[in-house]
Amino acid sequence: MKKRLLIMGATSETVKMAETAEAMGTETWVADPFPDALAKKACSHPLDVDCFDTDAICGIIEEHSIDGVLPGCADILMAPYEEVCRRMSKPCYVNEDIVKVFNNKAGLKRALEKAGLPTVPEYSVSQTEDKDFSRFPVFVKPVDNNSSKGMSVAGDHREFRAALEKALSFSRSKTVLIEEVMECDDFYVGYFLQDGHAAVTFTGDRYVNAEQKGLGSITSGIVYPSKYEKLYFDTAHDRMLSLFDSLGFGNGILNIQGFVRNGEIMFYDPALRITGGQEYVMSKHFYSLDILKCLVNFALTGSMGVPDLYKLCDHTFGGRCGCNLTFSVKPGVIGRIEGMDHAKKDPHVINITQEHAEGAVIDRPGTAQQNFARMHIAADSRDELKKVIADLQAHVRAFDSEGSDMMLKGLDPEKIR
Repeated sequence: MKKRLLIMGATSETVKMAETAEAMGTETWVADPFPDALAKKACSHPLDVDCFDTDAICGIIEEHSIDGVLPGCADILMAPYEEVCRRMSKPCYVNEDIVKVFNNKAGLKRALEKAGLPTVPEYSVSQTEDKDFSRFPVFVKPVDNNSSKGMSVAGDHREFRAALEKALSFSRSKTVLIEEVMECDDFYVGYFLQDGHAAVTFTGDRYVNAEQKGLGSITSGIVYPSKYEKLYFDTAHDRMLSLFDSLGFGNGILNIQGFVRNGEIMFYDPALRITGGQEYVMSKHFYSLDILKCLVNFALTGSMGVPDLYKLCDHTFGGRCGCNLTFSVKPGVIGRIEGMDHAKKDPHVINITQEHAEGAVIDRPGTAQQNFARMHIAADSRDELKKVIADLQAHVRAFDSEGSDMMLKGLDPEKIR
């Protein structure tokens, strides 16, 4: 009989996970409260169920003799995922302690401080509300949400009150972080863990679009490997692995973003699950590690697959380089998209994910909802990569129903070094 998998959450970023499981001969159930959620179209059994109703999820697992469970692409589902697996005695790549640290921006901050790693300067609500507070602008964000939801920049006391209310409305725990606005480079690192061994899957430099005043920045592109790779391994890697060990983190995946200033990497945003950036595309292309397949294997059997898969990881990409290029638009209704056929013909483009089609309403500025497409690029050199990025950005465009250009500024190839 086929193995049976339940995936919690059905966003568009979860489609490839469901497709991978189905291609492996697994019978899949996908649970999500939204009937039209995209990943439901890629599974055997779509379920209109709220994943926070853990009693209902456990009942479905028992009713259908489901073998394993995985979270989709949402930070807020990690705690329900851990609870369901624990209650139903299913393989789970996190535990309660891991969730408290790597699924919560405040929890991560406290753990990093304890591990002796630098963090972004932080302020309390009372400090920021004080009439003598002089550290504006500040960045206000919920501790337990993702994709830039609820995040904004406040330049004075009036803007802070609005930003605080917005962040609280996006936080299930009603908890926020207030931090210094960091105007510096942005570093990104990923990990693959197997049987207690942690390997770095990639390092990257994240470039952002910050032209929308008062809103959080959104990703315009990530270039791999990072120019700060040596700094990371010299100053942070060993301490990060010690933190993994202390939490009992032995199997799974993790990505973390960090700011780089004055020779220090200050980590600030973790993701314990697959992300909208689909970094697993790079791992599969550059060194043949299929991370989605490993996660499905683990959910069904408690093993990531054959031994020593972690040894495949090559964060240098074999001397080559890559880019996760994002195409983003201003709020409005997308009337026409051009250039996708041009991109499909480019041999450097190894994956295209179109998040929105013509007719889509973009109404959540400052979030990943503004991304209408992303493309993963592989190149032999930085110079070649720059040329490919410039060409794609010249051709792939979106316009509103009146023919006006909707595009936000993309990644400036000349900033890549």
